[in-house]
Amino acid sequence: MPEPPWRSAPLRRSVPRPQLSRDVVVSAALEVVEKDGGGALTMRRVADQIGASASSLYGYVANKEELVQLVLDRIFEEIEMPPAGGRWQDTLKEFSRSVLRVFRSHPGVAALTLGRVALPASTLEALERSFAEFRAAGMPDEVSVFVGDLIGLYVAGTAYEMDMTPPGEADEFAAQFSGWLRSLPRDRFPNVTELAGKMVAGNAEDRFEWGLDVIVRGLASYVDTPPTADARWPVAD
Repeated sequence: MPEPPWRSAPLRRSVPRPQLSRDVVVSAALEVVEKDGGGALTMRRVADQIGASASSLYGYVANKEELVQLVLDRIFEEIEMPPAGGRWQDTLKEFSRSVLRVFRSHPGVAALTLGRVALPASTLEALERSFAEFRAAGMPDEVSVFVGDLIGLYVAGTAYEMDMTPPGEADEFAAQFSGWLRSLPRDRFPNVTELAGKMVAGNAEDRFEWGLDVIVRGLASYVDTPPTADARWPVAD
């Protein structure tokens, strides 16, 4: 029977409700993040993605925070650990590159790690191995235990910035920024104008590698010179 002309069409097609499971909920959450970013992740948004009610999700995850941790656990399973037996410096760099690749393959997820303790079960073996390599190299324990936090923040921050800035826009801004710096009065800013080109040299990957080198060089210094009290190293109870 034809519908009357004054009746509106449904906003959404009626589809069979999918069979729910924790795996289905996590997959839908990951799709939301990859499409609209970490800020879009809500229980309601995930429910809409599945075609179910928000209340039905709570039978599979306790709350949004648990869902975030499950999403992180899912993607961190993709991280590849470097072969054992190498130097800790090489292991740390290659592991960091692997984490960045995973973040880049799942846009938006890096933002979920900022401000959270992102240590899902899938990363525990990597944590254990890193502790073993650091201690074997003579790294002080108080340094070893904070390396993961430092590297995690650096890699996630880099990935988040890459998610927010398309390559073309970054190149255009770099050219404009460099040109503006060169236009400044040389008598007042002789060093800034001379170094303007170098300030914007390289792409995001180049700068990521440079930052890794800075971090690794700094960590290596603690093997011979333990941290001192004035560096504000937290003291364990």
